Amino acid sequence: MRPFLKGLAPTAPSINLLLAYVADLELEVDRLRKQSQFIQQEARDTLKQIQILCRDATQGVGPPPLPDIDQAVRKFAGVLRDVQEPSGYHPAHDQVSAIAVRPLVEQVFRWQQRLVGAPEAELRLELESEHVEWFPARLRHILDNLFSNALKYRDADKCRAWVCFGLRVSPKGYELRVTDNGVGLGAEDHTEVFDLFYRAAPARAAGLGVGLAVVKLLVEQSGGTLTVDSGEGQGTSFVAVLPRYDVDDFLI
Repeated sequence: MRPFLKGLAPTAPSINLLLAYVADLELEVDRLRKQSQFIQQEARDTLKQIQILCRDATQGVGPPPLPDIDQAVRKFAGVLRDVQEPSGYHPAHDQVSAIAVRPLVEQVFRWQQRLVGAPEAELRLELESEHVEWFPARLRHILDNLFSNALKYRDADKCRAWVCFGLRVSPKGYELRVTDNGVGLGAEDHTEVFDLFYRAAPARAAGLGVGLAVVKLLVEQSGGTLTVDSGEGQGTSFVAVLPRYDVDDFLI
C-alpha cells in the first residue's frame, strides 16, 4: 500500500484516513493523561512511605528502614520502566514497522494492571507469530483499551481473573483476539457496547465509555473490523481484524 495522507487532496478517502489520525491522537491524549496522573500519585505515595520509614527510624520505632526503602524505590522504578517505549510509538511518527508482539503485549498488560489495580490478573498468550508489521501507536492504543476493559470488568465471584491475547496471521492481515472471564455483557448490550458514551449498568456505571468507541473508529478507518462476543457472567471476547500494510506505509 502507499503512504496514507502525504500529498493527497482533501477527498473523501483522505478525510476518512484523517479521522483515523484524529482518533489516534484522542487515545494518545487520554493515555498520557492517565499515565501522568498515575505516576504523580505513585511518586507521592513512595515519598510519603519513605518519609514515614525515616521518621519511625529516628524515633526508634521499628527495624532499620533501608530494606523497606529499597523495596519502595524498586517498585517505583518498575512503574517508570513500564512507561518507557521505543521511538515511533507516538501517532506523530506512526509508520508501519516490525513490532515484537510479546514484549509489547506484556508491557501494556502490566501497565493496565497498575492503572486498574488488578495485580492478581493472569495474562495468557496464544501467538502464531512473534512479530507483526503494523502501526505501533495504533496497535498500542487498541491493546490499551481492550486490556483496560477486560481488567476493569473482571468477575469478583471467580477465583482467578485472566485475560487471553491471541494472534492469528494470514496473507491478508492479522486477527487479534482479547478474551476474558469477566462479568460479560447481556444480550441487550451487544449492539450498544461501541456507542460513544455507553456503560453497561450497574457494573460499568463509573465514567464514560469513550475508549471502545474510539478504538472501533480507529480500527475501521484503518481498514479493519472490531467485533464483540459476550454472555452475561461468561466473559467477553473482542476480535480486531487488521489489514496488512507495507513497511514503508505511513499516516502523514
